[in-house]
Amino acid sequence: MINTATKYIFVIITSLSLFWACEPCNDCGPDNAYPYFNLSILNKTSLDTLNQYKTRINSEIEAVNTALENPENAPLADSLNNLKVVKTDSLALINALITTTNNGSISIQSINGETNLFENRNGGDSLTRFKIPLKTTQNESEYEFQIEFSNTTHYLKLEYQLTDTTINSKITKSAKELKVIEHQFDSLRGPFGCRPRPRCISNELEIYVEI
Repeated sequence: MINTATKYIFVIITSLSLFWACEPCNDCGPDNAYPYFNLSILNKTSLDTLNQYKTRINSEIEAVNTALENPENAPLADSLNNLKVVKTDSLALINALITTTNNGSISIQSINGETNLFENRNGGDSLTRFKIPLKTTQNESEYEFQIEFSNTTHYLKLEYQLTDTTINSKITKSAKELKVIEHQFDSLRGPFGCRPRPRCISNELEIYVEI
């Protein structure tokens, strides 16, 4: 049982180190990516799994406490206390991962097969909000997202109206009337971000999804 717990802790530590290695950055993404929209992602599947682990480990800690209270288990006290330490450490790590996941920090492995698109100030790719470029040669954009540590891809299709504009002293395109045409996420909200929304340029708008 202790060996199993040790392996479990190793997996959690590895995952946690990957999260902590990449501090969130709300102002990062592809350079000169105009126009774009902001995408926030919550890994609800991972969050549900983590909460299940948390419930299970809490139950296991209670079982160890009950065993320690039984005088008949006095010869096993050292082993039980060691097991309790392992379980308590696991619980602390899971709580940290739950906090990170709730914050929406996540990594996009690729978009339409293209990788290494995002980097935050610390050199990592785990962000809480992504700037997703829109095509400026047509009024629709399609995306196939591969989220890191996910076995499935997620599809998104948008339409919008393009107009000429000046951003950062450069003549470029802006997109308005951003609409979601189709998506394959567990849930999607938006776009939202300013009022009245029809006048918002895409760079001010955010789409929130759950996977």
